[in-house]
Amino acid sequence: MATKFKFKHFLILFIFLGLAGLTGFKVYKTIKAKNEAAATPGAPGGAAGGRGGPGGGAGRVQQVQTGLITSGKISEMVSLTGSLRPKQQVDVTSRIAGRITQINVDVGQAVGRGTLIATIEDDEIRQQIERSKASIAVADASIAQREAELNNAKVELDRRKQLVKDGVLSQQELDALEMRHRVAASQLELARAQRRQSDAEMRELNIRQSQTRVYSPIAGVVARRLLDLGAMTGANTPIVNIVSVSPMVILANASEQDISRIKRGVQVKVTIDSLPGQKFTGRVMRISPLLDPQTRNGQVEIEIPNTNGMLKGEMFARVELNLGSERETLLLPRDALVYRGEKPGVYTIEADKAKFLEVETGLAQADKVEILSGLKLGDKVITQGVNLVKEGDRVSERSPGGQGGPGGGQGGRPGGGPVQQQAQAGQQSQGQPASQGQPGQSGQRPTN
Repeated sequence: MATKFKFKHFLILFIFLGLAGLTGFKVYKTIKAKNEAAATPGAPGGAAGGRGGPGGGAGRVQQVQTGLITSGKISEMVSLTGSLRPKQQVDVTSRIAGRITQINVDVGQAVGRGTLIATIEDDEIRQQIERSKASIAVADASIAQREAELNNAKVELDRRKQLVKDGVLSQQELDALEMRHRVAASQLELARAQRRQSDAEMRELNIRQSQTRVYSPIAGVVARRLLDLGAMTGANTPIVNIVSVSPMVILANASEQDISRIKRGVQVKVTIDSLPGQKFTGRVMRISPLLDPQTRNGQVEIEIPNTNGMLKGEMFARVELNLGSERETLLLPRDALVYRGEKPGVYTIEADKAKFLEVETGLAQADKVEILSGLKLGDKVITQGVNLVKEGDRVSERSPGGQGGPGGGQGGRPGGGPVQQQAQAGQQSQGQPASQGQPGQSGQRPTN
């Protein structure tokens, strides 16, 4: 048994070693074939670097397109962002507590200023008004009685004055009659004051009754209905929310460097993320005089017409604002700009070879970048294919859409096809295209 067991293990080990040897031989043959192919002149990737081969070193030829440094005007733009908001927004509330007996509006309904929104029960107030009317009637009767008493006291006093003159009546009795007359006059004034008090109570009750009818203070659209028919409401409890959606408002934050240059009344271009392909025109209406002490930003209010009701509250908006600093400058095609680390530059053609030049850039606008130094008007730079070249590469200029030529498409030499060049450029190119988004190069500076 032990001998069979050992033989079995030996056989397995022998098979494993055989497979390992066969695999190693195949790997060796593959590596040898690649080395022989690389040593063959003119082959793709060969050591001698045949013309058009991607690994050809000095013999490598890249096909590129070029552009010229031109002169033109550029404007400094500021990009702001914010959410659309209604210009006016009001919570319509009741000023008294009670049960809602009627609601006349619903969500999405347009209302005018003074439209009846809801009615609060007023049974108790009506009863108080009836009681107040009765009090007024009592006050009127009391006034009539006091007036009669005063007239009677006055007639009696006049008659007794004559008797005093004739010596029939004493002065003491006359004084008592005068006191009675003054008391009657005072009681009449009291009755009249009670009447005025009843009138004031009536006016107060009328005001309270009018407050049971809730009206809209603005013209707009009902955005929310917060209470339903039969619900109890308290004083200052919102019943509906009404918004004015024409025009709409964007509240955007601008940096302290930009807000001082933004002028009231300037027109702006607005795009809405949820409405692609559509552009709107707005106007700067208000600029805050105070900055946020933490962010150092100031608030800018922009109004946008909303005649067709397409714009909705809280839509995200992007604003492009021209600061009015238009100037003549040198312009570089944006495709030509590359970076070595943090340094911007371009590739030019010198003696049919690519040469990297550092440049100082300014504002960016559309497909152009402002050049402050490093280039002059009319200089030629590599645009298309700039991400496939490196310092010292041989380059061949081609016309847009053209074919052929060294390393080109049909009729080009082996190894020069644009697909192979692009595959190799990922390892050889030292410059990175500007489209990767280096900081500080955009003329449309986001400020929030």
